[in-house]
Amino acid sequence: MKDRKILIVEDDRSFGAMLQKWFERNGFSAILCSGMVAAQEVLSQPDSCQVVLSDLRLPDGDGIMLLNWLNEKKKLMPVIIMTGYGEIQTAVSAIKLGAFDFLEKPINPEILAKKIEAAFDTRKENSTPPVKQQAEKKNEQEDNQFVEGQSPLSAQMYTHIDLVAPTQMAVMIIGESGTGKEHVARLIHTRSNRAKGPFIAVDCGSLSIELAPSELFGHKKGSFTSAIEDKTGFFREAHGGTLFLDEVGNLPYGVQMQLLRTLQEKKVRPVGTSTDLTVDVRIITATNENLEKAISEGNFREDLYHRLNEFMIKVPALRECTEDIPSYAHHFRKEANRELGRQVDFISPEALVALQNYGWSGNLRELRNVIRRAVLFTRGDSIIPNSLPVFTARKEESIPMSDISLYVEPEEEKEKILRALEQVGGNKTKAAILLQIDRKTLYNKMHQYNIGLKEV
Repeated sequence: MKDRKILIVEDDRSFGAMLQKWFERNGFSAILCSGMVAAQEVLSQPDSCQVVLSDLRLPDGDGIMLLNWLNEKKKLMPVIIMTGYGEIQTAVSAIKLGAFDFLEKPINPEILAKKIEAAFDTRKENSTPPVKQQAEKKNEQEDNQFVEGQSPLSAQMYTHIDLVAPTQMAVMIIGESGTGKEHVARLIHTRSNRAKGPFIAVDCGSLSIELAPSELFGHKKGSFTSAIEDKTGFFREAHGGTLFLDEVGNLPYGVQMQLLRTLQEKKVRPVGTSTDLTVDVRIITATNENLEKAISEGNFREDLYHRLNEFMIKVPALRECTEDIPSYAHHFRKEANRELGRQVDFISPEALVALQNYGWSGNLRELRNVIRRAVLFTRGDSIIPNSLPVFTARKEESIPMSDISLYVEPEEEKEKILRALEQVGGNKTKAAILLQIDRKTLYNKMHQYNIGLKEV
């Protein structure tokens, strides 16, 4: 299956390694080079690769120079240029020089897969692309388990999940309570090469300083009063798989040094023994706390923080992804129908608007509870505003009342947008509600009038 060869030219070692693992997981043979000269050496060898995926900016040149070199050497192969800068002029230059395609970072794995397959198609590869086969199989397995948000922030999160999952990097997931951090951890596990191994989730908040070493590392019978039998411990239970430490900021300080030693040496010493046992475990952690603040206050070890935070994924709050609310709401409606034995088939447009205009301080957990309640109270086949709890007032409290509306003359639009953003402290979701438009339209208008998009 790995007769399809790709050359990755990327100076960011971590990102390049993730791409390489992603390609190998999907049936390709991938070579990674960190610069233009190294890439030229590989490309000078016969049958070294069939497609090139190159970053635009390299430490010893750039993707345009590499394209020129390929043209001079008459090496005809598809080249896809990656960039985090989104420069249209550069994209045009690359295409004119013969680049097969142009791809902006952060990279969406689905888009990358399609472009890579199209690149191989130009070389008349007639076999069914393994990426497509595996993607279809993965979708069949996961469609009934979760809904992937399509908003920009959600898409970026899933891109990061797909990139880091095949690696062995320790991942720290941050986000508010109720955003689904454990769900993200499980996705990383199921999309990794440890998917057949165990996934062990641990609530660190439930671990006392007395019991944490025993729970994490195990103990020998008789090692303390309540040790009436041998205990394996979470690390050994997760051997060959993934250990998810939820709310890691709650881990007792006295246990943090033991955890750091285990991660560094990949060994555990059960309580009451003098023998170290080797463990093969990938660590994923989650927190809704500011661990950097905890470090400054002396409540969390800085060396442990850096060991756990090799790669960070932020799970966006639901209010930042209002475009995803209809999909999530319908998913929870179907789930509630099964659990409650109901047959509610629809959510009215008016009810969806009410859901999208709410603040969702409890995020997905709160939305799920609201939809379950609505399904229970609905008498017909459709959830309507009257089926929902009275939460409109809570939303109005979070957004100052105003006569602002974007339905004005074009010359007044920029001023209205600036007033709305100022009134809500830069929160674009709230500003869109004030302006009576959706968030996507607001982003387009901000681009149109050159209003800064920096998050506040």
